Amino acid sequence: MPRHDFDLKTILDIPEWERVQDQLAKLTGTAIITVDLKGIPVTKHSCRTDFCSVIRENPISRKRCYRCDALAGLEAVRVGRPYIYLCHCGIVDVAVPVMVGDRYLGAVMFGQVRIPNNDTEAKVERLVNEISSFQAQEESSRNDLLEMYERIPEMEYERIVEIANLINVMVEYIVDRAVKSRSDMQTYEWLLSMDADSGSRRYIQELYDPSTAELPSMEKKSLDVKKDSALYPAISYMDSHPTEMITMKSMAELCHLSESYFSRLFSKELGENFSTYVNRKKIERSKKLLRDSQMSVSQIAKEVGYQDAGHYIRLFKRFEGVTPTIYRQYNYK
Repeated sequence: MPRHDFDLKTILDIPEWERVQDQLAKLTGTAIITVDLKGIPVTKHSCRTDFCSVIRENPISRKRCYRCDALAGLEAVRVGRPYIYLCHCGIVDVAVPVMVGDRYLGAVMFGQVRIPNNDTEAKVERLVNEISSFQAQEESSRNDLLEMYERIPEMEYERIVEIANLINVMVEYIVDRAVKSRSDMQTYEWLLSMDADSGSRRYIQELYDPSTAELPSMEKKSLDVKKDSALYPAISYMDSHPTEMITMKSMAELCHLSESYFSRLFSKELGENFSTYVNRKKIERSKKLLRDSQMSVSQIAKEVGYQDAGHYIRLFKRFEGVTPTIYRQYNYK
């Protein structure tokens, strides 16, 4: 599945996540809801305060809540961390962004608390220029709403930050597991599609249990990353297609990552950039052919994916310090 096909419902098991929300809300003393990138809820509200229940039941103020949630999520993406702010009603909320690579899907919102006036550590920005108020038609309704506001729980700023960090770690873990599970399944399906031999198919199926999201054993191949790496599908594919001219864009899509993030992650995990890695692997394969076969240099160039023999010779000399012909003279078996 391409990255752009991910959404909150493919990342989160909504019924199960709502159970987690409920427990988190009880343990932290906050209200929690998960919204999409437009601020529209995708889960129920866990432990919502009476004040916010009234606010969100009003069509006008509910739209303001959605707008605040949407803006706060975008601000969290901009600053690169959970964003603590005052909503349009002047109470404290926090947006924890849900990201797949550099794609923003929505946010886990928690809060509906007030910070004590004597908390000097509090650094809470006002999300909108003016704090709006709920306009009740009757005086008695306004008084009831004021009492509800006064009952909103107070929480120290430091505690809010701790909860934000906890939920952020949980969200990152869930996203990573969801992306890895989807990548493993895609790789498994690809392995089956590439093996026409029915015996090989059965071998892969016996080794792989989709319910555990584990890839088949590949002891015969020496891959350069672990199976739990986000790059595993790309490395596995390149290892199985040594003659193919592979692009970074196609490998990034296979791993469900943006091209820029794939490039950075590749350099970090492999210690060299994508182009150098691909060429080095091809040169290594060609060295074996030079040692073990009687194929001409031009034939070997095509065998490892280079249509231009001159380009292959230049690359070989850059990596090995000698031409393919000289290498063969000293290493031919």
